[in-house]
Amino acid sequence: MLDFRAPSSQRCLAELENRATRAMLFRFARWITGADADAEELLARGVQQACDPDGGRPWNPERGSFGAHMRIVLRDLAHDERRMARSRRELIDGRIALDEERPCTDPLPDEALSDARDLARLRALGARLRERIAHNARALAVFDHACQGVEDAAQVAARVGCTVADVYACNRQLARAARQILDEDARSSANDLARSGRRAIPKAGRPR
Repeated sequence: MLDFRAPSSQRCLAELENRATRAMLFRFARWITGADADAEELLARGVQQACDPDGGRPWNPERGSFGAHMRIVLRDLAHDERRMARSRRELIDGRIALDEERPCTDPLPDEALSDARDLARLRALGARLRERIAHNARALAVFDHACQGVEDAAQVAARVGCTVADVYACNRQLARAARQILDEDARSSANDLARSGRRAIPKAGRPR
């Protein structure tokens, strides 16, 4: 249940008052969804999850930065939405298997292509982030553990051989590097779109 007065919700709303933080999350949602309207909707759903201390995904500062937490929430929400959309389309298209012993679990071709593109892009961005922090062995180790699904700061600290404070510092560095890479990727996409738009406009010929 939504509870905007809960301490975790208050922390979330306080972070969202920072325009830079909200803009960063919107860019991430826009990158996932591909459209401004869908990004706004996804971000609103993510905030609702963060402001539901019981059944949602409240933010615990001890487990990482607010930005990192919300990116995970947005990514999971988008993945769940794609999976639900796939199930609905299977029902509509009659793709529920007639043989109950062999249910059809294959994704639709366009959904599979979308998932593959998302995964490829995430891997590419992850590789860029890893390269960007390669000079910092500790941050690199924290990043690798996060990729393995180890999110608890105390567990990461024990495995890396540092303090929890060191893990938080690495998370902040990772967040800064990730923002830079997302900004660079957004600018590159915008430039590509602008160039393709210019190419699509035919040059006016000389009147005959």
